[in-house]
Amino acid sequence: MKKIGIVGLALVIAITILAIGCGGSGGGSSAGAASGTVKGVYANLDPDRTYYLCSSHQAHTYFADSHIALRYAAEYFNVKIVASGPDAWDTAAQAAAIEQAISRQPAGIITRMWDNSPLDAIRQARRAGVPVVVTETRMGETNDDIGGALTYIGLDNYVCGRDTARELVKHAGRSGNLVLMGNWGASNTDAKRAGVEDYMKENEPGWTIIGYADDKADTAAAIEAGKSVINTYGNRPNLAIIGLDSSSGTGISMAMEELAVPAGKIAIVVHDREPSTLDYIEKGYISATLCNKTATDEYLAILLMEDWNNGGLANIPLSSDNAAAGINPVPDNMFNTAFAITAQNVRYFKAAVMPDVKTSLYNR
Repeated sequence: MKKIGIVGLALVIAITILAIGCGGSGGGSSAGAASGTVKGVYANLDPDRTYYLCSSHQAHTYFADSHIALRYAAEYFNVKIVASGPDAWDTAAQAAAIEQAISRQPAGIITRMWDNSPLDAIRQARRAGVPVVVTETRMGETNDDIGGALTYIGLDNYVCGRDTARELVKHAGRSGNLVLMGNWGASNTDAKRAGVEDYMKENEPGWTIIGYADDKADTAAAIEAGKSVINTYGNRPNLAIIGLDSSSGTGISMAMEELAVPAGKIAIVVHDREPSTLDYIEKGYISATLCNKTATDEYLAILLMEDWNNGGLANIPLSSDNAAAGINPVPDNMFNTAFAITAQNVRYFKAAVMPDVKTSLYNR
């Protein structure tokens, strides 16, 4: 297996320096920087080192590239990674999966905070000395808000909402009537909605938000929500729809097909990269979809925890003993950025051309 050397360390340090947010309370290695306990970067690793991804939505197509990234990371770092938690939405079961993982003394845990359900379990993990990284979505902005996890890696969802509004204006012009769809109540979606609303209010007075629809991040519900939007607002001039979760694009497009609305009649900008969303971009129904770099989130989570377990990040000399001083040397937030998939580049993201990473080190 290929191991990271100086380049890997440089990447971790660069991320740490450049990431948004800093400090916060949190645990660390009990050994100080001067103790000489740092193993060195990815040298003499424990071959049984195992990380856990504990999350709901494990079977959702949204996370297909996350699973590819974790297979890639397992091979690259020669570590075992186990996916656990419910296939569908069940944040209580996700919290239970974290607690079960703690009992197996893992090298680290990746989880997501759709709501506060996992908070106590994350705190249990940190008290047990297990490093935790939150990806995809979080509650609040500080280390305490994520249960003392090392960091959050993912979108600033509010900023992503502003970027989504900006993308819509690129495709639909400076005025019109806008409907927002999403799975309201999910922390990441609500933050994106606030970003869209604020951007339009501050920068695009020609746009009016005329309605909201809850699609529950479920394709069948999104189709019905899409039909309701079209039947209610379809006669408004320059109608546009922004969909803020991974089911929105498919639901809106299928609703348009069912109601015989021609592709391109309604400006549509959505989120995420479900296979059907990409198909509808090719067909001309969807102008653009904004996507989190979810594969990057998961890879960086393993990279960070690997270096933490090797003593590098934990023992950065911020003090003589970071753990005793109550200092988490990792930034509270490592914000990623979204990218747009449009008709011009969609061919590079189709499932048929994505890498087929095979490994026995990851169970999904």
